[in-house]
Amino acid sequence: MVLQLGDASKWSLFYQETFTQRYDLPVTHADYSLIGELVIPVLFDSHVLTVKATSPDAKPNWKQLGYVKQKVRTAIQEGGTVESFVNQRYLLSLNQPTLLMFDKEIASTYALWFRPFNWFKTVSLEIYEYTGTV
Repeated sequence: MVLQLGDASKWSLFYQETFTQRYDLPVTHADYSLIGELVIPVLFDSHVLTVKATSPDAKPNWKQLGYVKQKVRTAIQEGGTVESFVNQRYLLSLNQPTLLMFDKEIASTYALWFRPFNWFKTVSLEIYEYTGTV
């Protein structure tokens, strides 16, 4: 089956948020801040997503904003947690959608871990789920 990625009616905005600087980095004469690592606070069940990442801090020549990875629950406990990362990360394009496709055989639901680059003070994410037939 071929996905109908070009059909706007097959996409639904599922999550939207703006994140701002939480820490200052002690780098002399540098314009660095730190939003830090985040786990998006919702569970996804679609294995095809599109993420649009934007920032008002971006310079015209910047092309990427950060990384996302899939986070799943497992039965293995280490340090009081039962969440594991799938060893695949996606580089998010800046100001244009990035298509994410996850293996549906790994987990029926999952979270997303997000890590913007240190030089961004404010970032906005729009995450769309593919609602068409997979």
